[in-house]
Amino acid sequence: MIMDVETLVANLPLLWAGALKTLELMIYTLAGGFLIALPVAFARNSRAAGQRAFAHAFIFVFRGAPLLVIIYLLYYGLPQIPGIKETPVWLLIERPMPVAVFALSLNSAGFLAEIIAGALRNVPAGEVEAARAFGLGRLQVLWRIVAPNAARLGIRAYGNEVVFVLKGTAVVNFISITDLIGATNQIYFNTFDRITPLLAAGVIYLVVVFVILTVIRRIERRLTPWVYARIEPAMRAREARA
Repeated sequence: MIMDVETLVANLPLLWAGALKTLELMIYTLAGGFLIALPVAFARNSRAAGQRAFAHAFIFVFRGAPLLVIIYLLYYGLPQIPGIKETPVWLLIERPMPVAVFALSLNSAGFLAEIIAGALRNVPAGEVEAARAFGLGRLQVLWRIVAPNAARLGIRAYGNEVVFVLKGTAVVNFISITDLIGATNQIYFNTFDRITPLLAAGVIYLVVVFVILTVIRRIERRLTPWVYARIEPAMRAREARA
């Protein structure tokens, strides 16, 4: 038998705690990554060359740098800066959880900024001009025209990024955070059974990914009902012919 049921049942609380920590990291990272990515995305589309250069460099660095390298640099590198332990910054980086969230957020922002910038660039210019012609202010145009259109254009790519963030949280066990992968390592060290905890963790990841993709698909359906109104009849007709 590949999976030891007794080992699985005995260690379910540890796996559950690790799964909750993984979900906590994912939620914090999605929030932090969005807050960082939004101004970078606007800078990416700015007319100012300096802002575009900064945004391009940010995206290039944090999309290209390995996530584990970013975490190690922040967790082990920042404390080596002279005098940092006497500053308020030390209160944030002395514990692994804030460092992990910050590193994951920077990595996510590198991808998310490009997604948002691309969605903003593809908002129909005619709708924006029409809104301005009706006398809407800049914030009203942004909230009522640009944001909804950008959300429709970027929601599918954002769903992929959520899944990437979920899987990226696995690296935090290298800085002593017991996430889902960290929990599987503890079970292995206690029982020397590698297969059971890894299979259980794999099932948990797949369930969470399934939930994420289902939610994203429903949001996409709500944002673009006319697309599904065209696609679904065609799919049913194809199935009927088959």
